[in-house]
Amino acid sequence: MSAAATERLPLHCRTGDQIDRRICRVLCSGAKFQERVGLRQEPLPRLDERRCWFRQFFSLTLLRAKLGQYKVWIIETAAPPLLSHSIDRPRSLHPSKAHSVVVFLIMAPVADTKSSSMELSALKDNLTLMATHKKELELIKSAPAAPGPGMALVHVRATGVCGSDVHFWKHAGLGPWKIESQCALGHESGGIVIAVGEGVDNVSPGDRVAIEPGVPCFKATCDFCRTGKYNLCPTVDFYSVPPKDGTLKRYHEHPAGWLHKVPDNMSYEEIALLEPLSVTLQATLQAEISLGTPVLITGAGPIGIVQLLCASAAGATPIVITDVVQDRLDFAQKIVPGTYTYQIDPKKSPLESATEICKVFSKASGKHIAEGQKDVQPAITMECTGIESSIQTAAYATAASGLVFVIGVGANFQQIPFMHLSTNEITLKFLFRYRDTWPRAIRLVSSGKIDVKQIVTSRFPLEKAKEAVEHAADRTKFSVKTIIYDDEE
Repeated sequence: MSAAATERLPLHCRTGDQIDRRICRVLCSGAKFQERVGLRQEPLPRLDERRCWFRQFFSLTLLRAKLGQYKVWIIETAAPPLLSHSIDRPRSLHPSKAHSVVVFLIMAPVADTKSSSMELSALKDNLTLMATHKKELELIKSAPAAPGPGMALVHVRATGVCGSDVHFWKHAGLGPWKIESQCALGHESGGIVIAVGEGVDNVSPGDRVAIEPGVPCFKATCDFCRTGKYNLCPTVDFYSVPPKDGTLKRYHEHPAGWLHKVPDNMSYEEIALLEPLSVTLQATLQAEISLGTPVLITGAGPIGIVQLLCASAAGATPIVITDVVQDRLDFAQKIVPGTYTYQIDPKKSPLESATEICKVFSKASGKHIAEGQKDVQPAITMECTGIESSIQTAAYATAASGLVFVIGVGANFQQIPFMHLSTNEITLKFLFRYRDTWPRAIRLVSSGKIDVKQIVTSRFPLEKAKEAVEHAADRTKFSVKTIIYDDEE
């Protein structure tokens, strides 16, 4: 190997050193690089991760050979080499002889679209959870298909159960979207690319990715796409909204441009939770929550809890969160210590509840309120239920010239205290999904600024996806976020 080629290598290591698998995948992804340095290819037998001799030298989670066979490229950068021509003999590796410098490049298994019939046949059945027009759940099997042009095939490793999944199942629809026959659920997913179609150059097999489920038209004739508000594109394909099948399956084909590569320090659960985080991140940005802003959050479900994480990260204080279930309020205080809570009593009117909520804000602010004076009120209320009575409570609780930001999804027609909102100049604003949030969400999670994985309360394997959705829908059981996984980390 030439000196020039050696200088281009971003990675050198001695036998026994750890190798960053992200860099390995980058190096392996370029055929031109392989040809330039004249790599020698050696086959590596199928690996059992529990008895993998390779692990005693390298800490590589990528060596979980579940799909086909891995191949290892060996670059020898110093002589004499300590490696025999066959690398299936562990005795040929000696960590103590550190004078030999080698680089190992681990290639993830690839379902080559040019020979897809042979490669894809080695994959497992593609399990998919469907909701039907009969309001039933069905776990079906199918054969995985090779990705088409511009598409990538992702092995979905984790998917979160959303309230909309439950609604599509129990009502065979949501708002204007109806299930005519059947539709795959799921849109909170993360996984690993195993094959790419023609023309794809932004992701490669082996990349860990988050799946952004909303794919707009991005035509120049679309006002919303052209102005950057692509979440409002009238012809958007949102995976899990009929007729577009969702991502709650083992293998999912997705437009490659809407896959976001993530750092290796993020788990698949965290990758899946980037979707609900994107919802509340978009809401936090639009509401302009900032340092010291008093914020009320109505509803301590999955979105309410993630909104609590965002509001806290943005510096809001004090924060009060409400719910009818005390267990959820206790969970919220555990997630973000210092959070104040108020349990809603359905027997009380929205105005009565709002009055008591404001007293909690006064207490949280450490402010003594004399008789006849108004209590402290939140400047911003993040409404996370979509329930009429909760929106009414939010309207009454919010300070004049404040903001009621509705994130929750509810009934088509609802009554609101119109004159109270009008005479107090309270802004009522709504949110529809998200746009341009994924890169920011990835940075927040990978850096540890927001810890989303702590909201997970239940986990089920893909084979029990039906039971997972039923569990998430069961109000008699405590649950915040249910995760469905395939090949647990």
